[in-house]
Amino acid sequence: MPSISFKIEKLTYILKRIKKKINNPIIILGGFLITPEAYEITKNTIKFITKREVEVVNISKKDWIKTNSIHGWTKILNKVDQCVKDILKTTTSEKVDLIGHSSGGIMLRQYLSDEKFNGKLYNGKSFTSNLVTLGSPHQAIKATKLRKSVDEKYPGNFFKETNYISVGGEIEISSDQTSLITKIFAKSFYKSISGNKNERGDGLVPLSSSLLTGSQKIILSNTAHGKIFGKEWYGSSSKIEEWLSRINWK
Repeated sequence: MPSISFKIEKLTYILKRIKKKINNPIIILGGFLITPEAYEITKNTIKFITKREVEVVNISKKDWIKTNSIHGWTKILNKVDQCVKDILKTTTSEKVDLIGHSSGGIMLRQYLSDEKFNGKLYNGKSFTSNLVTLGSPHQAIKATKLRKSVDEKYPGNFFKETNYISVGGEIEISSDQTSLITKIFAKSFYKSISGNKNERGDGLVPLSSSLLTGSQKIILSNTAHGKIFGKEWYGSSSKIEEWLSRINWK
């Protein structure tokens, strides 16, 4: 049963949307090795709640496996760019809102840049109003070279033209809401990302990593990183309603 405070937040979201007439289409970039069909419920829920156009970037597992190289990143960023351009052609909007789950959130921060990446200029900030990241490991002590470069070159809410919202989850590792993977490996995951195995987090990413400096920060209770980590995750219908209702849209 939703709490009174949650119902108030949901009503506030609806009123804010009516007042601001938010019509931007939404583009979702999923996480590492997660293919678009895994976000079907997420896409449809967001579309139903916001009454906006929503698309998931079509990234294959093969595409993700190649992201240890700059060429792999470029392929994914090209697909994001094409998806954004295609959806803007079919709507009356001039800008989009981006949502990135896990690794997708980090790559979207790169997409906003007005500097060339592997010879190509994306400048996503020029047509992005809001960037929402869900459980993205923004700050990580063992990040790959490319991921680390994003946080070094564009720290925090770097591009002021875009409104950054970072959503982090926390879940009790030993609860009946988590999977066996979370129960066994969560503390190891936290230690590898932040250096502290006793952090709070979503079963994979600790809060200290997922909450981007300078962004609007939203913490979700009883929320796992993804389906394999627990019963309720960022893309579950009830959780989508919660974080959507708390966003201060630009």
